[in-house]
Amino acid sequence: MNYDIVIIGGGIIGSSIAYHLACDGRAGTIAVIERDITYSKAATPRGSGGIRQLFSLPENIEMARYGLDFYKKFDQTMSSKGDQISISFRRQGYLFVSDAGNDKVMEQNFHNQQKMGVKAQLLDKTNLEQLFPSIYNNDVKLAVYSPDDAWIDAYSALNGFKSKARELGVTYVSEEIKSANIQNKKIKSLTCIEGPTVKGDVFILAAGAWSGEVTKYFGINIPVEPMSRESYFFLCDKEIEPLPFIKTETDLAFRPEGNGFTGGMPNWSVKGGWNWELSPTRFEDTVWPSLAHRIPAMETIKLERSWRGHYARNNLDYNAIIGPWAADPHNLLIATGFSGHGIMHAPATGLAISELVLGGRYNTIDLTRFGTERIIAAKPYRESGIV
Repeated sequence: MNYDIVIIGGGIIGSSIAYHLACDGRAGTIAVIERDITYSKAATPRGSGGIRQLFSLPENIEMARYGLDFYKKFDQTMSSKGDQISISFRRQGYLFVSDAGNDKVMEQNFHNQQKMGVKAQLLDKTNLEQLFPSIYNNDVKLAVYSPDDAWIDAYSALNGFKSKARELGVTYVSEEIKSANIQNKKIKSLTCIEGPTVKGDVFILAAGAWSGEVTKYFGINIPVEPMSRESYFFLCDKEIEPLPFIKTETDLAFRPEGNGFTGGMPNWSVKGGWNWELSPTRFEDTVWPSLAHRIPAMETIKLERSWRGHYARNNLDYNAIIGPWAADPHNLLIATGFSGHGIMHAPATGLAISELVLGGRYNTIDLTRFGTERIIAAKPYRESGIV
């Protein structure tokens, strides 16, 4: 099995990379190695699908903007041969709420976002009550509302990327890697558990929360590990105005979904590792009180469903690692560690990696500061405010 480019990981990041490479026409043969073709444990089907420009770092803002434009046209771009794709693109905005005393940081971020063309609004208590009267605001210093932001059906987006990539000639290999053959400071091939050997000239790591495990086959370490998070779908029997995707400084995050709401409270300090076991008390003890405090109408809600997924948490700075590996092996590129931002940044990542592979440099968004040099030097490049 010989290919010009081998992508390790067929989730939304790996499939976006495959799609963008194949679209260009210069990439040659492309293979994507994905051990779980059902995506039963993948992060994307379990994600909230949010796309927002409310970041402090310019790279994250630009990547999200590219993602918004890309996903807005996704259904038309990816539909072909009678197969209609729908990712349910819903532009209903994002709202960041300052409720932990970091209002100065949020306000500074807002001014930086405005300078970069984000059409956000800075809200005081009066403005917030006028727009969203259901939100309790006595303890809110200020809020930032970005009406152009959106959310999507992330699993449909993953399937759309994959289907189009395959139509363009990309091969998906349903295997799990067990070792790598490295010669002369380059990866020559990967050996899979079921026996086949996959050879390539360029290798791209996009294995999400599994990336830290995979890099050990190459003799390197990256600070990426699974971060387990619990999410919920719940109903509220009180009438509430249409809400945006709400995120607070105290880590509450939720949005409308169908006839209810979906969200949770990620615990960023949780020990890394795989954990699929649902907590019997977290929703009732922690999440529900926070929801009821912020939206008093949610004092009476009905929990319908709970599930767990895993962020690919970059423990250095919670930001993506994108670019060529800055040491041996020399033919390895990295696209992982998105720490919960993978869905919104997948389109821009696919474009960026394709530009690096085919042209040797970034043309659209300069992601140099997300490169692997900072990982090797252990120099974080962090967001300020809400992650």
